[in-house]
Amino acid sequence: MNSKNRLFKAIGTVCLLLVVVALVFSGCSTSTTTTTTPATSATTTTQAPPKHLTVGAIMPVSGPISTVGMAFIRGYELYFDKVNAEGGIKVGNDTYLIDFIYEDSQANPEAAGTAAKKLVFQDGATFVFGEILEQDTQAIYDVCVPNGALHIISWVNVVGHPADVSADKPLCVRLAVSPDASDIPLLDYFIEAYPNAKKIAMSVPDIIPQPMVDKLTSEITARGIEIVGSEIWEWGVTDFVPLYTKILASDPNAVYCLVSAQAMYQLLAARQLGFEGPFISSSPLGPDVFMIVAGPEVCNNVICAGWDPAAATGELKEIVDRWMAKWSNDPFVSDAAFAWDQASILVQAIEKAQSVDPAAVLAALDAMTTEGGLSTAFGPGRMGGMETYGVNRVLIRPIPISRILNGVIESVGFIPIG
Repeated sequence: MNSKNRLFKAIGTVCLLLVVVALVFSGCSTSTTTTTTPATSATTTTQAPPKHLTVGAIMPVSGPISTVGMAFIRGYELYFDKVNAEGGIKVGNDTYLIDFIYEDSQANPEAAGTAAKKLVFQDGATFVFGEILEQDTQAIYDVCVPNGALHIISWVNVVGHPADVSADKPLCVRLAVSPDASDIPLLDYFIEAYPNAKKIAMSVPDIIPQPMVDKLTSEITARGIEIVGSEIWEWGVTDFVPLYTKILASDPNAVYCLVSAQAMYQLLAARQLGFEGPFISSSPLGPDVFMIVAGPEVCNNVICAGWDPAAATGELKEIVDRWMAKWSNDPFVSDAAFAWDQASILVQAIEKAQSVDPAAVLAALDAMTTEGGLSTAFGPGRMGGMETYGVNRVLIRPIPISRILNGVIESVGFIPIG
């Protein structure tokens, strides 16, 4: 399979909730929208009127991964609604209200590039979020950066991909964790919860680059666990029984399922073949998705890097509550929390920089490297990535861990990462 085909197969990695057919947005428009600017005290005759700052987002709100794309859009919208309702962003003597505009990438790089041109040239956006597919992300960058807009990468599937941040890419930052960030927290919890499980088998989608697999292999063996099998499967598989027939032939105590939106179906195949041991999923799929898709009867000894919206507290609960207040007929999609965080971090950087100039805001982000230097819905965060990317332009924040025992979801907690 050539590299181009493998790149486009990365679409599957980020379709975290596509398998949940019920998560279809009822009455959800895919056309461009802007947030409503509320009346504030800044509009009185005794104060200067507020200024407006245009922030754009480009997401696949139509096409095969529209559920994920629209969840991100709603997360951005919810946070900027909150900012405007609270009076805007104070920068010196000025107050800025956010005009949020989104465009549809259609999961297509040409459409993503066209959308970026519209946002930058027509709408005057100086901050643009997007996307969740590498080829679309690159198309957005190619428009934004030469024209002075800060490109905020919303997600990445492959560590070190050319579309990701790097030292030679100006005006570019990723306010999302790396896809392998959950590996160590998951492994450490697994060892704590199942100390007698000493043999593990790995399920690896063929879109995962070998260095990511090698890194995980090293972490597993360093913890005294034997890797008894590792099976690579071609993206697009729908019947996982043949794959798990091979995996279980190695007689593992546990199975590690690398970043896969189809982890629920893999769990079903493993249980169908009689495997009852721990099943570990490094995808950020929530435990509620496993329960909905796989069913509570097979959800036992499942460890995942997701959080349960039904048990959300603090800022995560606020996101869920605001969603349900605005879109009460639509089920909550946890991807919205990632976008809420990204919007929140942008506002924090603007306030720290006391500027809306993209370069100044990026400089502020570059300096937010102290633990707790920025706030996220998942706990204290910071910017990092120097060792891997040559710049501190990647979000570092706690990873949620959940376990399902006998059809009951347990929240393990939010585990800080280095």
